[in-house]
Amino acid sequence: MLDDELKHRIQRAYRSFLEGKGVHARYSQRQMIADIAKTLAGIASDDDGARTGGKHVCVIEAGTGTGKTVAYALAAIPVAQALEKTLVISTATVALQEQLIYRDLPDILHHSGLEFTFALAKGRGRYLCSHKLDNHISGQQSGVTLSLWEDEQAQQDEMTLQLYRELHSAYSKSEWDGDRDNW
Repeated sequence: MLDDELKHRIQRAYRSFLEGKGVHARYSQRQMIADIAKTLAGIASDDDGARTGGKHVCVIEAGTGTGKTVAYALAAIPVAQALEKTLVISTATVALQEQLIYRDLPDILHHSGLEFTFALAKGRGRYLCSHKLDNHISGQQSGVTLSLWEDEQAQQDEMTLQLYRELHSAYSKSEWDGDRDNW
């Protein structure tokens, strides 16, 4: 339930964020914050944490640069904290993940007065499969569709094999964590 205390906490965070960034409130952004907070706070659960009641869906559509990320974060973070839940934000692209992790969430943390932590969890396709890597290097990996990364076609040329050997060496020595974005 969205009680007055939670509403005030969200409003304070929004005001602090705006002041800290030196920008003005936008009606559409305030409306997004209110709708998202009402929707999330309206989700009821039983003693085991299982959701009860109907579905709670809030659809927000707005153009680039309208402040959607700030709106949903400033609404969702305090609600999640009040409900003692972990907030998971899923994005469609790596670019949006990076925007959240490196720009938006640090800005919100710095300027809103909210205290929270965040971390990046990527899909399995962003990490090395050491078994596949070993098979490629040893020549046991056959088939054009069995590439090291699931979104790429396999190539068994010498240049690719040399890259795989470098990856293997760095990974084996813990000089690389297996995250393809860190290579």
